[in-house]
Amino acid sequence: MSDSLSTLANAVRYVLVEATNLPAARIVIGPPHEAAKQQEKAPDEDYLCVFFYRIGYSGFPADAVTDDPLYMKAFCMITALGGSSGEKTPGDSELRLIGAVAECFHKNPVLKLENSGHVQAQIQIIPMQLTLDDINHLWSTQNNTPYRLSLSYEFALLPVPMKDRAAGGAAKVKTISITAVGRL
Repeated sequence: MSDSLSTLANAVRYVLVEATNLPAARIVIGPPHEAAKQQEKAPDEDYLCVFFYRIGYSGFPADAVTDDPLYMKAFCMITALGGSSGEKTPGDSELRLIGAVAECFHKNPVLKLENSGHVQAQIQIIPMQLTLDDINHLWSTQNNTPYRLSLSYEFALLPVPMKDRAAGGAAKVKTISITAVGRL
């Protein structure tokens, strides 16, 4: 069984730990209602929710064989759940967290996934604009959790399973040269 999606989710968590200085335990991988449940136990603390809400097929090379990985796109909503500690309001905290997420992925639009100590995949991070209808559909499934400020991203192309492509049998053309013969 492939762990590519889990590897991606945990890599996103690690990048967000670095960008926001939140402990990894307060960056919840799963739906926003689960993150809100965790925050209820510590309402003064800030949380981020990394929610993969859709995956889809993508990029299948014309010369691929069944041993090659399948390439997927993963769509993720990142939600800020601000705490109310000191003079900060939850709204202030959420704006700060979302700003840190946006800045992080703007400055680092490629996520390198490692497997067995070497880079196995480079995932492009593409900002997505959710329509009000998209937001309504996503949040209507969150067990009456009120809407929180969120950003959405596409992560592409994720190899499933995360492994190198199988070596092809035929030699590939590397260069072509043309020689003119005769007079013009």
